[in-house]
Amino acid sequence: MAWTFDLVAGPRKGRTGGLAWDGSAMLFSAVLEERILRYDPGTGKADIFRQYTGRTNGIAVAADGSVYGAQEGGRRVIHFLNDGSTAQTHDLLDGAHHNQPADAVVDSKGRVWIADPYNAQPPYGPPAYPFLDHASVLRLVRDRRRAWKLERVTHDTRGPRSVLLSADEKTLYVADGDADRGDVCQLLACPVKAGGAVGSCKVLMVFAPAERGIEGMCLDSEGNIVACAGWKKGGVGPAVHVISPSGTPLETHPAPADLPMRCAFGDAGLASLYLTAGDGGLYRARNTGRRGLNR
Repeated sequence: MAWTFDLVAGPRKGRTGGLAWDGSAMLFSAVLEERILRYDPGTGKADIFRQYTGRTNGIAVAADGSVYGAQEGGRRVIHFLNDGSTAQTHDLLDGAHHNQPADAVVDSKGRVWIADPYNAQPPYGPPAYPFLDHASVLRLVRDRRRAWKLERVTHDTRGPRSVLLSADEKTLYVADGDADRGDVCQLLACPVKAGGAVGSCKVLMVFAPAERGIEGMCLDSEGNIVACAGWKKGGVGPAVHVISPSGTPLETHPAPADLPMRCAFGDAGLASLYLTAGDGGLYRARNTGRRGLNR
């Protein structure tokens, strides 16, 4: 079945990034505009959800409806509270400032998993704090006093671009590698142990050298990974892939624009697939034959 994507919002200035369904509308990030917008499929309008977001890219909705944003410009993850205010989390890993978070996902325990790569676009301000000597998946957890603590959970990644948890939260999927930096891009699967420790990652898929790997991914109702990847520079081009949990490619569909960034299911029954891209658009496909996973 061919997938047909329609432009439903935008184009915005620069790329659109993070996507998250809040239960009735799709949140999406206009990264360079420093805004998160909320697209209402009932009205077809995209209104401002938050502004002055510090180049927030990846966004994730928590169980209480609040939103976490991976702030590339400010080198931190911020918490958009339901009362309209914004709260800090914690941006120090063993006393050092981490890199430039690109993506985030919240698990059932309220922990925030973060892809923390290096970014071609520098953060705000003078380079007062050096980057870490590693690009890893990090995790925000609360201690007994409910204060945030930041911990490193992967030690075998080169530049994680996106993170995703399986339905049972026993597997962490990592889209690793930045083609612009010369990395070989891969999709990794890392076991999450009962206590929260993450084991060594297994390679599920390897992209050809200089081919842009996965930038964003989500789960369908069957637990398959729906991932957007590629570019017009080479390879198969901009595409949306459906990949089994074991790494078997099931489907590949052309993306509606170059540099697809993030994808997420939304609308009634999570029956539509939304996608953001380098052209600043928000796209939707209603005819995928797949539904999103209802967590």
